[in-house]
Amino acid sequence: MNTYDRLYNLAKEIDANVAAIERAAESGRAMPLSRKIAAGLGTVTVDGSGALISVDLDRDMAMMQTGASLAGHVLRAINEAEKAAAARREAMIADATRVVES
Repeated sequence: MNTYDRLYNLAKEIDANVAAIERAAESGRAMPLSRKIAAGLGTVTVDGSGALISVDLDRDMAMMQTGASLAGHVLRAINEAEKAAAARREAMIADATRVVES
């Protein structure tokens, strides 16, 4: 195999690796993630990038909270969901990178 062929094959391999990592990143962004809100208040859902999609509250449980405590519980759940989505996305990219390096 000449130098040109080796470079061509290396470039194809690099392109395939980049594509695999991009697919993993896109999959991570596309998968929603839900987290329960403390005190049985409901759930929050974020997209794979951590952007808020929805907050679903249990009306009966929410009525037993003060505005400040309800806001605090919801905010904590959103922050946890955002962090979990980012960690999951990073893990998916790391897994794709390990597969590529194998």
